[in-house]
Amino acid sequence: MENLGLNNDVLVGGKKFHVQTNYSESRNAFVANIFLDGAVIDSKEAAYEVSDDNQNMEEALRVVHQELITEMEILYYINEKVSSVRHAASANKLGLLFLSKNLIDEAISQFKLAQSVDPSLSEVFANLGRAYLLNNVFEEAVAILSEGSEKAPDFTDIQNYLGIAYLYKKENKLASIHLQKAIDLNPDYIGAHYHLGIALLARSLESDGTDDALKEEALGFLNLAEKSKATHKIHNFHKVMEKVNEGEFEKAVNEFLEGNPKEALPHFENIENEFYLKFMYGGKGKDVSFIAEYVSKLKESIDEHPEYADVHNNLGVANLIQCRNLFLKAIEEFHTALKINPNFKKAEKNLKLAENDGKGFLILLRAILK
Repeated sequence: MENLGLNNDVLVGGKKFHVQTNYSESRNAFVANIFLDGAVIDSKEAAYEVSDDNQNMEEALRVVHQELITEMEILYYINEKVSSVRHAASANKLGLLFLSKNLIDEAISQFKLAQSVDPSLSEVFANLGRAYLLNNVFEEAVAILSEGSEKAPDFTDIQNYLGIAYLYKKENKLASIHLQKAIDLNPDYIGAHYHLGIALLARSLESDGTDDALKEEALGFLNLAEKSKATHKIHNFHKVMEKVNEGEFEKAVNEFLEGNPKEALPHFENIENEFYLKFMYGGKGKDVSFIAEYVSKLKESIDEHPEYADVHNNLGVANLIQCRNLFLKAIEEFHTALKINPNFKKAEKNLKLAENDGKGFLILLRAILK
């Protein structure tokens, strides 16, 4: 069964992707991956219990394989739609979705679009700076993040990313200043503690390792970061801390600098952005199962991270969308009742009340989704 699989190249958005789907006996599931230049940029897993009917199994595998291809095609279709309507919030969300798949050129293009439409969106400065960091273009990262820091000095992510950019430029004092600002703004920002520890460690090495005060301060930040679960998804973190704990401080700093400055995007953020874009531009607005699946994923995120305000907010919006779909369904049923019996006064009354009073609800939902 392990040999059952599909492989093919697909051209989407002017790029050639390779799609591979196999059945995994160990997982009892189909596992599909889509590659660009040898790197996995998206994946899908679908549970499947093996039966004696190989024909059904092969068909199920083809469905999973095609679904992943379709997802990529929808993403680039949405890319064209968002580029056409020039909606800043949508462009920013699409940029984040591209970033999560390591499609950095597309992400940068959408962030620049968002910025050109609405230069006041502070979040876009942070996201565009992060994209430049992931692309190892540190001069551009410093330029855009410095501009963002001037316009939104209290935006914590901008200070953190600017500190990282200076770290990779080996301007460690400037890195320390901005990373300390990030911690001052949010003392619980574990990533900033980690990066500040690295910056201070690098500064202590500039004095041939003789600045014990800087070294001790650095170790304090790094030890705090190591105790937190939040660092588990930070790229290269464990390798860096191995060197720190062995007292190999120069190797630790080099290990950090040799890695790509990638921090994992929160899973719920990807879920929300994908839902919003498919809902607004991908024809999924009335897909009840699609919305129910989104609600289920949000509830799972809340179970794992009950303190994340963003997830609770997104669940509130999703519940309103479910209400909207039920409301529209109710309107359809009133119309059907009147089509069957044009003299049905109660249905006529209900339809008028729903259409009149429901306008406010739909305006509210449009304002929230704007």
